[in-house]
Amino acid sequence: MNTTSTPKKRISCKRCQFRKLRCSRTEPCENCTVANHICEYRELDRKRRPASAEYVAGLENRIAWLESYIRRVQAVPPQERDVILKQTHFGDHHLTSTSQTPPGEPSAGAAGPVRRRQANLEPGPQGSLIYHGPTSIYHAQLGALTGNGTGGCIMGQPAHPSSFSANDDSNFDHVAEHFGINMHNELITDALMQFFKWQYPHFMFIYREAFLRDHFGDRRNCKYWSSALLLSVCALGLLMSPEDLDRQSSEQFFVAAETILIVSGLTRPSIATVQAFLCLAFYEIGRGNLSKGWGFSGIAFRMAQDLGFQRDPKYWASHDTSLATAEDVEIRRRIYWGCYTSDKLISLILGRPVYFFYADAEVEVLERLPDFPEMENWLPVGFDKREGDFGEAKPLIPCFQAQIRISSIIERMLATVFSSRSTLDVLGQQACLDSLNLDLSRLQSSLPHCAQWCKWEPPSSRLIPCVAALHLLFHSARIALNFDSATSDDATADQKSAREYCLSSARDVTAILRKYRSQYGLRYAPFVLIYGLVQAARCLAVFGALEESSYLARALDECSMTWKLGQQMRGPVL
Repeated sequence: MNTTSTPKKRISCKRCQFRKLRCSRTEPCENCTVANHICEYRELDRKRRPASAEYVAGLENRIAWLESYIRRVQAVPPQERDVILKQTHFGDHHLTSTSQTPPGEPSAGAAGPVRRRQANLEPGPQGSLIYHGPTSIYHAQLGALTGNGTGGCIMGQPAHPSSFSANDDSNFDHVAEHFGINMHNELITDALMQFFKWQYPHFMFIYREAFLRDHFGDRRNCKYWSSALLLSVCALGLLMSPEDLDRQSSEQFFVAAETILIVSGLTRPSIATVQAFLCLAFYEIGRGNLSKGWGFSGIAFRMAQDLGFQRDPKYWASHDTSLATAEDVEIRRRIYWGCYTSDKLISLILGRPVYFFYADAEVEVLERLPDFPEMENWLPVGFDKREGDFGEAKPLIPCFQAQIRISSIIERMLATVFSSRSTLDVLGQQACLDSLNLDLSRLQSSLPHCAQWCKWEPPSSRLIPCVAALHLLFHSARIALNFDSATSDDATADQKSAREYCLSSARDVTAILRKYRSQYGLRYAPFVLIYGLVQAARCLAVFGALEESSYLARALDECSMTWKLGQQMRGPVL
């Protein structure tokens, strides 16, 4: 008798499920063996998560809109029917949803190669490699020099050293000293540890391993480190310091970084300069200087495009010596998608147009890069030091990938529903709203297990900050999307559905807040929590839940110790 046993399945076989029989979960199972029937199991050996009520409601709204659209088309004369059909754009809702089309994957067809032939990365007057698109004035010179349209380097010349090396800034220790900062002080290390402990999952445009490797190295010819970037990161990190004196010193680090960037950063674009300007943008917006923060982010995004970040780095590998390894290529992709998500968050918070468009980028999907063994003390809160943050069950990269997908929905939301030049009629506006709600619900239902959150979890279960931030962004975007429709005077099914979306998301934000506050305290609140609290508080206030709204408003006071923007918003939400 064969005593070797195969592991049991987690679910019953298809036949036992259909017949509602008790399955032995072996392969084949006992019931199928007795019946002499083929025993088949589902490919995914776990129970499927049931569709959420919001997802079902989104599908119902979509079907209801299609039915009303068909009735409308049937009722109008043939001449008007043609006009209506031409003005209607359904879109491909399957491709815009989850992972069927990976973010940034170039589409097949003739357009791709043509665009690549017409794009170039060439040295500018200062020796920096800068991007030239299809209509660039530089192409007149390039055509005369190369005699072909392949793009890239000038013919007969080797690949250029990277403009992305940040250390043409030599040494700015004297600038830091002018602001009372010792670049070799323990405060620098403490500030970095606070940043990577609390802020890093929300600022993924910085790649931790490469930054720290350059920081603790000789700091010469660094690709991913500069004095300005170090000071910018420290300014954000010190906001999370438990010591009042250290928190107050974050202003010195900010001013020192700003001085270096204004003096030298604008003339020599680099990866580190893009990252530093973006850090300063979040710092300024976080303390309520919205216009200045918007300006810094604009500089960062313009410079990122100047460096060609919107093109996948594999196209530059033969022309840029900084892309020496697969890690360099992946880091460059990480930085682009970090800029992309930051752009959407800033635009959502300020209610302004986005800069990066999903369709304009050719950057491929992210992959997981392993932690270095010495990363143990630099892991974010909520991660097991023995396992790091890159394993299959760790949510850092899955949350970032989901944030990219939410950001693409936010991009469409700002460009359609909230566009001042929108030509959609009432029916088209509702169709667009239903489509976006459906995409959000579909995204929520498809999150990997490590990135999921449920408000019915026991209080003792650990809330990982990057998971909390992901769901705060999701619910904030959904409230923003539906609030105007929910507060309209029309007592329709659409208005009721929008109100349910808003209230459901507002209560989920409240649940996340309570849990985060009890486990970590709001001194360490992520930046996105401010926006989530404001959106949820105004929603609950409008719909009569004044006690819950007041609780959220008081929470803004606690957050204002780190993000002064919370104090500014305290009055308007009451």
